[in-house]
Amino acid sequence: MDIVEYKRIVVALRPSLLAVARRITGNTEDAEDVVQDVCLKIWHFRDRIDQYENMEAYSTTMVKNLSIDKIRSRKPFSDELELLGKETGEQLPDSLLEEKEERNAIRRIIEMLPPLQQRILQMKDLEGFETVEISEMTGIAAEAVRNNLSRARKRIRELYLMYYQTQQSKK
Repeated sequence: MDIVEYKRIVVALRPSLLAVARRITGNTEDAEDVVQDVCLKIWHFRDRIDQYENMEAYSTTMVKNLSIDKIRSRKPFSDELELLGKETGEQLPDSLLEEKEERNAIRRIIEMLPPLQQRILQMKDLEGFETVEISEMTGIAAEAVRNNLSRARKRIRELYLMYYQTQQSKK
């Protein structure tokens, strides 16, 4: 692959790759970094590019994986507070501990869901995919995606309310 072909491929893919990265990272700067990394990786394996049948699918997969890595590499404590819309300087240690316990409880509750419901919930609520996109990626009907998402959210609500009531009775 020469520079002209590389530019043709990358220029065509860049907008869709940026959209995917932005949706996953929730941050334009991180998305730009991820797409730049993918573009560099494509350039570095340009001599082996013929072995990939669908460059768009391969690039999108790289963007998804690098975006998830980018999220994981963030400092979890400050990012979790940012997601909650809190500022670290204004909270008391007790309230921070309670919030951390609640987040851990919600994570444990989500882990109790069936794997398909976990994946659909993650794709919809964390990665920002639309129902139709989830349907295409999982190979199940859009109505089944909506049903699984509804069941997952209902189960999380039920279990969280039980957890909350238990915590309140301990106080």
